[in-house]
Amino acid sequence: GRGVNLILNAMENFPDEYQLQKNSLLNLCSDRILQELSFDRFRCAKLVLDSLCAFDEMNMNRMAVAICSILAAKVSTAETSELGARPSYMRKLLAMVKERVNRQLCDITLKFTLSALWNLTDESAATCSVFLEQGGADLFLTVLQTFRDDNTIETKVLGLLNNIAEVETLRHSLMRDPLIGELFVLLKSQHIDVCYFAAGIIAHLASDGGEKWIVKERSRLDMLRELETAVMQWKVPESEMVAYRSFKPFFPLLRRDMDYQVQLWAVWAIHHVCNKNPKRYCVMLVEEKGINLLKDLLNYEGSHLVIRQNASLILQTVELNVY
Repeated sequence: GRGVNLILNAMENFPDEYQLQKNSLLNLCSDRILQELSFDRFRCAKLVLDSLCAFDEMNMNRMAVAICSILAAKVSTAETSELGARPSYMRKLLAMVKERVNRQLCDITLKFTLSALWNLTDESAATCSVFLEQGGADLFLTVLQTFRDDNTIETKVLGLLNNIAEVETLRHSLMRDPLIGELFVLLKSQHIDVCYFAAGIIAHLASDGGEKWIVKERSRLDMLRELETAVMQWKVPESEMVAYRSFKPFFPLLRRDMDYQVQLWAVWAIHHVCNKNPKRYCVMLVEEKGINLLKDLLNYEGSHLVIRQNASLILQTVELNVY
């Protein structure tokens, strides 16, 4: 990590030196460095974003967002909030997305930028809020409409919108007819990761109840029906598909009095990650006391049969791996 610190010192001391900044990004842009070495990842991400904002050069842009997309997943949620909630950084990242939408250009830089935004909004209400203030919701709707059927783009966009939908005070911003219309279509996607995140957004939006459902074109009941149909058809994917820092965003969806279609998405998601990575997620579920909510659903006679079955499967998986 000493070499990395020397690079970061140079970046900090010479912020206006184009060639030095470019060479620094070239040196940092390595999976081995970003994933394995120990260094101050928050400081690194901040300096890389400063460099991204200072220069507008194609290769530097690509390297900077590639580095950020990896680092943003590796710093704490407090740190992602500090990075993502800085309007100048958000404006730059969204401008890079917008430029590609305008040119209808789906390149590796767009994918890295979407990944960086997705990771920066994860469990960070502050970043989500700045994303919305800077016009991110409209832009991301346009991204979905521009790059239809590109499932890697769709997954990243929906993953980020899912992060916003988790925030109770912000999700009303997603209650718009065109977006709900897109989600209705994406629920039927052949790609499970696309329909998984589309379903998650719908589950969170529907969890606020009927009076908060203000879109006209699709009724809440219609969407809940589609949500159930989608989840019931899912086969367990080969890959882990998704990573969670915490299960807490799921807990409001597991309330006893919640619509069972909403509960269904939540229990499917929890069961999926606990199965794929039991060491991490079974322990997390116990530590965060999610177990109690599942036991409650299992024992409550008003619970839908399919919810009880799924809750039971999760509890069995936890028994095998934790106790």
